[in-house]
Amino acid sequence: MTNPGERYVVDTGHLVAWEGTTQYTLRKAAAGFFFRSMVSGEGIVAEFIGPGEILIQTRNLAALAGLLKPFFPSQSSGGSGFNVNLGG
Repeated sequence: MTNPGERYVVDTGHLVAWEGTTQYTLRKAAAGFFFRSMVSGEGIVAEFIGPGEILIQTRNLAALAGLLKPFFPSQSSGGSGFNVNLGG
């Protein structure tokens, strides 16, 4: 939650949603090797100015997809649907 006039900078790879009352601008992240290595790779951040609520996720989209990939069937398996082992 941002208070009126409060600024919050978020890597765009971690954004989920935000309230319409929250103003924002997209900008290039600060130059420099160290900072570039910490962002999602595209180098774009969103700067929000409150009031409003911002929802963020701890994993960026690529990391989340990589985490979920083993649970989806592969193209070569020929099967469809999920393969779930419930231990029984």
